[in-house]
Amino acid sequence: MTTASRFGAGMKRVGKIKNAHASKPAKIEIRRHVLDAIGCDAAVFDAFAGAGEMYRNIWHEARAYVGCDLEWHRDGRLAYVGDNRRVMRCIDLAPFAVFDLDAHGSPWEQATILAARRAVAPGERIGLVLTEGSGLNLKTGKLGNALGQLVGMTVRLDGMMRWQDDILTRAIDGLARRMRCAVEARWQAKGKTGAAVVYVGLVLRGAMADRSGSAHERARGS
Repeated sequence: MTTASRFGAGMKRVGKIKNAHASKPAKIEIRRHVLDAIGCDAAVFDAFAGAGEMYRNIWHEARAYVGCDLEWHRDGRLAYVGDNRRVMRCIDLAPFAVFDLDAHGSPWEQATILAARRAVAPGERIGLVLTEGSGLNLKTGKLGNALGQLVGMTVRLDGMMRWQDDILTRAIDGLARRMRCAVEARWQAKGKTGAAVVYVGLVLRGAMADRSGSAHERARGS
């Protein structure tokens, strides 16, 4: 089953990008969708802030922005300098409604920290941007610990690259379950083909509790 069929024909998506030069427009467009969906009154936490390209192109429009990077950049952004995993385990994540995990490789360790530390109230909507670059590992049959936990598979299998879309969808579903959320919207584009990088934008909505006190999505067995 394809990603599109899993999420329904009405799912909003960004067209696939086939060359490296088109990666930046795709990344900006996906962030535009997420910010428009959540609203510019949101505060953004950018876990891989870098030199500020996405801040200059889109995130400066948000009400508040906090970045994080291993390197200090001489500009006007408010940012932590350090390992984003340590930062995300220490600071209060509740004030942020948009999280940008633009990892050079896999964003799933940071995503699992987010799931553990950012409670989402029933009906609350948050935005999440992922740059999923596990393609090279998938070609050699490696999932990585965090991705494997979300997918529910820890064994090593050759040729997993052919299931990249399904693995990505299972990881998103696993993350949503941990956060007790439903996936309200998803946008996706592919970067440079050889690197097998996928850009994803998500809107997650806190699942409403039913009479038994469990979330609707969990009651449906999702």
